Amino acid sequence: MSSEKNVNSEKMNEWNDPTAAGANPKCVLAYSGGLDTSAIVIWLKGLGYEVHAMLVDVGQDEDMEAQCAKAIRLGAASAVIRDAKPAMFASVIPQTIGLASVYEGAYRLGTALARPFIALEQVKYAKELGGATLVHGATGKGNDQIRFEFAYKSLAPQYPVLAPWKVWSFEGRKDLIAYLKQNGVADQFDEKKDYSLDENFWHISVEGAELEDAKADVDVEAVLAVVKDKFATGGSPCTAKSVTVGFEKGVPVSVDGEAMSLPSIIDQLNKQHRHASWAWELIIENRTTGVKSRGLYINPAAKLLQTAAASLAQCCLNKPTYDRYVSLGDDYATLLYRGEYFSSQRQVVDASAKPLLDCLTGEVTLTLAPSLYVSKIDAKEAIFCKETSTFEASAYSHADAGGFINLSWLANIGQPFDQSGEGYESTLETAGNTASDLCKVQSIVGRRLVSSAV
Repeated sequence: MSSEKNVNSEKMNEWNDPTAAGANPKCVLAYSGGLDTSAIVIWLKGLGYEVHAMLVDVGQDEDMEAQCAKAIRLGAASAVIRDAKPAMFASVIPQTIGLASVYEGAYRLGTALARPFIALEQVKYAKELGGATLVHGATGKGNDQIRFEFAYKSLAPQYPVLAPWKVWSFEGRKDLIAYLKQNGVADQFDEKKDYSLDENFWHISVEGAELEDAKADVDVEAVLAVVKDKFATGGSPCTAKSVTVGFEKGVPVSVDGEAMSLPSIIDQLNKQHRHASWAWELIIENRTTGVKSRGLYINPAAKLLQTAAASLAQCCLNKPTYDRYVSLGDDYATLLYRGEYFSSQRQVVDASAKPLLDCLTGEVTLTLAPSLYVSKIDAKEAIFCKETSTFEASAYSHADAGGFINLSWLANIGQPFDQSGEGYESTLETAGNTASDLCKVQSIVGRRLVSSAV
């Protein structure tokens, strides 16, 4: 199958024809070593590119050196490994935890967090090479294409971008496997792959197969069994009934009283609670392209830490500030989901969040069974405290509430409610048939009435 047959000629103008730039133009490919990017290496070489494979370490559990050797065997001019974890732990991870940023109330942004930093390493390497076309293997349906290409355009708008899935005519795994075999690649790939997996230190996601069909009855236990040996090296059983996380200015700094680095905290929690009954979420989400998708996401550390941070914020922030905290968390999740990390709006959220996160210092205890919940919060600056919340005697004056209600009603309502046309007339006009009425034959023990519930 010739390269000409695999390129949509109508799309050729959307990326630079390598022959127009001279012999062997360079490209940097976001490479994983899977079926798609293996085929892309050979396809790019067939078009005349000098291919440089970029493997970015975001915590995936795989042999990257072996994948580099494979890229060279497939014909790449170079294959390099770059570690993006330190940059992520210094920026996006603590912010995502502190703001409890969750997209559409459920998705904890595992893939969305990593893609901008993969793209960043591609751009760095392209600059080291003196310029290159930036290539990714994302399809035209999902969010990753947007995350990659937004980052490319923000960081290196002068470099061409090539997305093979938008221009070649391969239609799926069967075509790609046949193409590799035709080009002498003996590696074995299954023609039918039930699930698509993405793994990093923050999560593992499972998509595909019955998850793609809303009418399918998903057996979550069966899906979990498929990935039981993946993510956090399979995990290990944990019998602890609770875990206590210490925070300083919104950043986790300890677990059960032991000071630890953020990477160590996330690694430990993932390994200990990898197989917990609460460690996964089955989510239908709205992709940026408008295509809905459903995926199973396993992220125990993310869920524990974000649940703890959100509760600490509820305990320490006043109502207007907490409302702003929630809004910023939603904004941060949305812009990350849409691939807007390298943007002024992300910088605005970061700057706005700082004074809020500075208030989040304390320890949060989470009970793990029978379900995950926050059972204790110990924070010096907590607004929620027994002295003001108690039903018992305290310095709080109940009489003050009367004036507060009068002024609040005047400011927020200020006039009697017009019942006409609302259908409330019969409801408000009682005829002696209320629940508190007593029948004539009904006796009253001790001749006392019990006050109605409030």
